[in-house]
Amino acid sequence: MSAVKAMGADTFARHATGRLRDQLTQPQSANLVRLRELRIDPIREDYDLLWNGACGAQVGKQNSLKHLIPSTLAAFQAYRDALDVHDPTTFPGPADPWRSDIKERGYRMIDVGDAANPSRFHLTDGRSCKTGGGEAAVLGPAQMSKLASSIFSSPTKTVHIVASGSVFEARHGETRMSGQAEHDKMLELARDHRILLLSGDVHENRFAVPYPAANWSLFEATSSGASLRTSVTVGALRCNWGLWKSRRKP
Repeated sequence: MSAVKAMGADTFARHATGRLRDQLTQPQSANLVRLRELRIDPIREDYDLLWNGACGAQVGKQNSLKHLIPSTLAAFQAYRDALDVHDPTTFPGPADPWRSDIKERGYRMIDVGDAANPSRFHLTDGRSCKTGGGEAAVLGPAQMSKLASSIFSSPTKTVHIVASGSVFEARHGETRMSGQAEHDKMLELARDHRILLLSGDVHENRFAVPYPAANWSLFEATSSGASLRTSVTVGALRCNWGLWKSRRKP
């Protein structure tokens, strides 16, 4: 982390694109990307932004670090572009220039399913607007407002899948419950809407607060490669996986 923090904008841009290039050119990953029947939409966590625990709102206010933000936006946008066209070879090479004018996409919503079985994917950015510790904001007011409006405007039978880099609640580490206002808003939305939170980062999740009786409740599934065994790297194998499938639109 200290080495990355000492980099200039150009050095970091090439460092970040190099790491993402390694991911795209890894054989199994490249084969997955080339499957045109799949749609792959990545969201960013701390390592995808800058480093462990990185918070965009905090970094953006530090003169010694804020020059890294354009670099990381450019690298991740190039990664998204390669995924969109299903071609890892379109990703920039080591000597290619990078753009300094990329803006963060922020919240995105994707309608899937059909009229009989409507579903919505909500892709959130929990890092660009996050304050230190997340007490003031994780998603920030603009994203939270768009998420809430999209859920409220949908038919009541719609299933909402909210992609979140951070778990909603846990015993340790960064969670969505650190920001009380956003945490409470999600619980409010979950009272009358069908919401499944897909999360990651911390290797466990739990519901730490009592939920009020309502039509619905909030459900969460956290994804972590470290959760394969009870002690992360050793112990009994855990078959804790699931598959969710939606019908394509006509």
